[in-house]
Amino acid sequence: MSRIILLVLVCLLTPGCLPKNAFAPPPYNYERWVKPGADKITTWKDMLDCNYAEPFLGGRRIEGGDRTFEQVAGSMICMEQLGYAYRTGSRTKEVCRQSGWKATEACISGKDIPTPDSQRRLSGGYCKKYPESRACIP
Repeated sequence: MSRIILLVLVCLLTPGCLPKNAFAPPPYNYERWVKPGADKITTWKDMLDCNYAEPFLGGRRIEGGDRTFEQVAGSMICMEQLGYAYRTGSRTKEVCRQSGWKATEACISGKDIPTPDSQRRLSGGYCKKYPESRACIP
């Protein structure tokens, strides 16, 4: 009986010790990109212009296969060049200063960094699949 009471007390008191969003799903990828004055549709468009496959799940998957780590790094640097910062938790940090990205060709030599292109966005897989999306309006 005392074990049950102890278990109930632990269950009632523990939630106050957890971080605010401990069980919340991770944010969509576009929510990690922050830029003063940019709304979510502008962020979606800029991500697609920078050769992201889509603005929601991180951009690694595309029709016909996966994007390489190098391609993702290039897209992230493209977003930084547009004035965005990538937020991880409560901090923002430049892509090429993060340990996992430092060794990419995009960070070392600037190779394969896409130039923002609205034609790429409008003719890409995301806008072909979801032509009614607000991100696919010219």
